[in-house]
Amino acid sequence: MNDLLSSLLRAADPGTVKRGDPLSALGLRELAAYEAREAALARSSRSNSISSPRRQVWRPMPLAAGGAFLVLLFVVVFAATSVLRPAPAVAATPPLLELASVSQSAPELLKEMENMRRKGQPPGMTIRAQSWALNTSIGEDGMIESSVVEPQWSETTFLPDGSVRYRLVTADPFPGQNDDTLPEPGTVLVDEVFLPGDWDTPVDEAPPTGVGDVAAYLATLTGADTLTGGQAIREISTIVSNTLLTPEQEAALIGYLNTLGGIQVSGSTTDRLGRVGIVFSATDRDPEQFEDRLIISPSSGQILATETLYIGSDRTDIASPAVIDYTAWER
Repeated sequence: MNDLLSSLLRAADPGTVKRGDPLSALGLRELAAYEAREAALARSSRSNSISSPRRQVWRPMPLAAGGAFLVLLFVVVFAATSVLRPAPAVAATPPLLELASVSQSAPELLKEMENMRRKGQPPGMTIRAQSWALNTSIGEDGMIESSVVEPQWSETTFLPDGSVRYRLVTADPFPGQNDDTLPEPGTVLVDEVFLPGDWDTPVDEAPPTGVGDVAAYLATLTGADTLTGGQAIREISTIVSNTLLTPEQEAALIGYLNTLGGIQVSGSTTDRLGRVGIVFSATDRDPEQFEDRLIISPSSGQILATETLYIGSDRTDIASPAVIDYTAWER
């Protein structure tokens, strides 16, 4: 890892594990996912034609908190490193969602969905999600070699004895995606059972059930006293991916968004899993670079999906706007 990248990592994330420190169970899980995916790619007969040495600058994991920082970090490194040269081709990313106008305001809709969710059904014991994330590779010469969206499906099951089974499987490419460099759909990347106490969560305490307690909870989670709307959407995504939320806990998270500025209604849509949802968005996490979106069901108040759009102008390997990550929970 070069000195610039190392210094940026330390500055942006003081909690980064130091060299020689033991990895937590969460770190080991992420490392296992990384190594399994690399092995699957190496076994694939449809290997990447690029043969020059590579180092991975950004390979997001579905259970890692702080994914927003990694997206931002790459853009910072891209802009600050003069040796970077344009990629030879523009990578395909998932198509943008089609939006229809909505007459109600964000505060009205969020309040309605908060109340609706509080009356909803409790969760089961499994969190299932489909996700797409942009993986960008940079060569030793500093040039972007490839940018590809990696589709994955995950299943986290909380067992009665307190153990947790986590499975990560390669999912189907999005329609029109060139999958020549991807493992075959159905390739098992991780399938592991974590003994009671070994499954890491962002914080030990359960999410609160009151809107007024969410800010303090997220401060514990992030170490930041205040969050922008976009940051809050990213953290809510992490919580939904790791926690079996009760209706009251999920309603509190939705209600908390109503206390923030910067949350807007982009419109209604049909999400990647064919469900109708209302799209709430924020561009205040990194203005003119990213737009964060949260999709909520207008019929149940449940959080259905999150996605991040790149809306900047610095990158040449992807178009703008472009979907660079997306998580849809099967709920």
